Amino acid sequence: MLTRSTPVRILLLTSASLLCFSPGFAQEGQVPEQPPVQDEPAGESEDQRTMETVQVRYRFIPDEKRSTSEVSSLLDAGDFDLQGDSDAAAALRRVAGVATADDKFVYVRGLNERYSSATLNGSPLPSPAPLRRVAPLDLFPTSALDGILVQKTYSPNLPGEFGGGLVDIRTKGIPDDRFLEVSVSVGGDTETSLQSGLLYDGSDTDIFGYDDGARELPNFDISNENYEFGRALTDNSSLLVMQSGDVGLNWSGGLTGGNSYDITPDIELGVLGSIGYSNDWSTRQGIRGQAVRPSANSPEIEAEEQRERYSTQNTVGTNALAVIGLNLYDNHELKFTALGTRSSEKEARTVIGETEEDAGVFRDDSLEWFERQLWTTQIAGEHNFPELMDLKVNWRGSYSEALRDAPFQLSNRYREANDGSFVLSSSPAANRIQYSRVDDDTTDFGIDFELPLAFSGDYFSEINLKGGYAYVENDRYANVRIFDVTGVGGLANTDGIRLDYIYSALFNGGPGVIQETGGIQFPEAYIATLEVDAAYFQVDTQITPFMRAALGGRFESALQAVDTVTIDGPSENNFVEACIERQADQSCDNKEDFLPAATLTFTPFQDFQLRFGYSETLTRPQFRELAPTQFVNTETDVSFVGNPFLQNAEIKNYDLRAEYYFDRGQFLTVGAFYKDMTNPIEEVLVNIGNVTNTSFLNVPSAKLYGAEIEYEQIVPVYNWTDWGFFSDRDLTVKANYTWSDSEIDANGTTFVNGGTPTAPVISEVNAAGRVSDGRRLQGQSEHLVNLQIGLSDSNSGSELNLLFNYASERIRSGESLSDGLPAIVEEPPITFDLVYNRPFEIAGTSFEFSFNAENLFGDGYEAYQQGGGVTVPVDTYDLGPSISFGLKKEF
Repeated sequence: MLTRSTPVRILLLTSASLLCFSPGFAQEGQVPEQPPVQDEPAGESEDQRTMETVQVRYRFIPDEKRSTSEVSSLLDAGDFDLQGDSDAAAALRRVAGVATADDKFVYVRGLNERYSSATLNGSPLPSPAPLRRVAPLDLFPTSALDGILVQKTYSPNLPGEFGGGLVDIRTKGIPDDRFLEVSVSVGGDTETSLQSGLLYDGSDTDIFGYDDGARELPNFDISNENYEFGRALTDNSSLLVMQSGDVGLNWSGGLTGGNSYDITPDIELGVLGSIGYSNDWSTRQGIRGQAVRPSANSPEIEAEEQRERYSTQNTVGTNALAVIGLNLYDNHELKFTALGTRSSEKEARTVIGETEEDAGVFRDDSLEWFERQLWTTQIAGEHNFPELMDLKVNWRGSYSEALRDAPFQLSNRYREANDGSFVLSSSPAANRIQYSRVDDDTTDFGIDFELPLAFSGDYFSEINLKGGYAYVENDRYANVRIFDVTGVGGLANTDGIRLDYIYSALFNGGPGVIQETGGIQFPEAYIATLEVDAAYFQVDTQITPFMRAALGGRFESALQAVDTVTIDGPSENNFVEACIERQADQSCDNKEDFLPAATLTFTPFQDFQLRFGYSETLTRPQFRELAPTQFVNTETDVSFVGNPFLQNAEIKNYDLRAEYYFDRGQFLTVGAFYKDMTNPIEEVLVNIGNVTNTSFLNVPSAKLYGAEIEYEQIVPVYNWTDWGFFSDRDLTVKANYTWSDSEIDANGTTFVNGGTPTAPVISEVNAAGRVSDGRRLQGQSEHLVNLQIGLSDSNSGSELNLLFNYASERIRSGESLSDGLPAIVEEPPITFDLVYNRPFEIAGTSFEFSFNAENLFGDGYEAYQQGGGVTVPVDTYDLGPSISFGLKKEF
């Protein structure tokens, strides 16, 4: 199989092959077999019998991290087991320079998910996340993955949207032998499991992660059939009534199997299939609020709408993977991969607080259901042509679809009466039903060529010519329909009365009216597209025996556009299109970019190498950042408003890393990086009416710099101490630390929407009036720390690992200078995890037992605003310790 690391591997293999001149050549870690002792030939002198010694400068260690030209980090299936992480997002937080957000997205080298790309087996992915174009990585269970590559320096064969790095998720491939693996696990956490929580019944198929149609929008003209719509609601009372009850345990199961078949001596067929299911619960209890200035000139801030939040969420995950592969005549490989993964979240939430609008205490009750789904199909080929100067050709084609469907979100506000009871509020938008959906699809095709050339001599002995073409099209349609239930004023005391009874009274001769909102503040939908044609070339050459260089560039031609859609009534076909031309110069023409990249690898002595890298990349605005509509982030209950006049961010990347390898998978690396950014995109706070929202703008420029250190080694404790305990046990230490800093330069202008969401007007303003000059970039943590200490027993096969993860505070949303409000800062939880795996036998049958204890000290999450020595909590909740027990059987 051909990879980008092939040239360097050829060098290592060539060097190692020199050992073949000596009889008894052994693989690394093996004792060479000694030749039989023979009688000395007559007349042969001692000097004549002296064997010639060949000194080898390199040792073959097949490690992708080491052999690639670029700076990268790699997790494999063994790491997933040792770390106990169930999905890709959780696993990636162990990688140097990588942090996670919302347990779904990754921040690489201090740049948030906007600046990173995610691919599956090299193909770009659509996203079911309404506020992001990057796919949430918690959708990918580690049970279906073979590994994850994080590439931190750019190479021209990758998409040009490359800021912090690229994450390539690699699914399992075809097996060498027949196998069948069954796994189950059960667990819970101290905040949720077997305790009282908020629940609601929903539909009959919720346990499978699918709605049976009970939540669908009624299919009739709501403006004329208000009574029928109301009756459809009350007929499904299970969607309206919040309850309290005991929460069960978390549990999951999986089945994976495969086989390989020899069709003919030259044709091998391999198949693999995997299915998985998980059912998890989480309860969050904490505070939500926002800061205000008591007066325009006040240096301090104070809390407004401090609210107590309590919620229970049930997440059901399902996934399936199918792989079919053909190996043909040793030089050709075809592989078909299909992956479907789905996560459905069912939440009941209540929030209690005070507002001036309701003149007292209020209570918001919400019942929600979110379906996130992604499926992808890919066919790929790898071909070697020895008769054509060893030409290598790799190609791929894929089509993927992502869906985020929230078919029924119900929210109702109660206000406290004089007698202390709660009655249904009559305030505008107090009682609301919302339907929203995001459909996102991606089509991808790519082909890569590599021609290796070999020459005699010490200089430019190898030259690998690489080139290729790629086409990607990403299309999205997103819509939201909001219905307000009005006419409830003057109702009698509704405290303790079920909501389905109240709504039934409203729509059976009562005063209730359902009215759809929309227009200026809420254009109900947007359509977006991004098309990219790209071609690249690269020359990878061995300049001297100790120096290798890769030089190339990528040309991209891209068209990106967003149209808002205002639905006039219930018919989705009756809309008015308003083409919003993205570029600040009001041009919808394709934007063309040339992105150069160069790396230099110097190997002054055995097992040590020094890398230098330079590249130019870009980041395009995400669809949601461009659409000038309002959309609520369900994680934070904060509304987002897009800016259609955002421009591409341009990045110049500088990298330096020194690497020393003790053995395969054992190394010490020290690196530094610097990024010079033009027009980086930042999230900032804005006010619409009396509500604080977030929006986006280009900052004139910024710089980001930092350093990383990684250390992984099997520590030879027994050799050092001669302690008998370690005679059959290995101690493994893995540690990494990343320090980074950044600085925004607000000297210059930026473009914002000076009109309305449906009639945007470009407006050029001073950036210094929107962002604070000199502050850090959004999402950048100064410190990232990971430590893993493992103890493995060769006799029992057990593995015990203690893991520590820390990410320092970072900006979640930027400041609002027009209102004098500071940025929202978040502190992710500090986690200590314990993972134990051990095989055992019962009645001659082998099993593997696992025990995971996560967040042992129960650290929670906190987001806040600070100003004038005052700290205002914005979003806080507890995260208790959790444990799980697993059992695996392979047949």
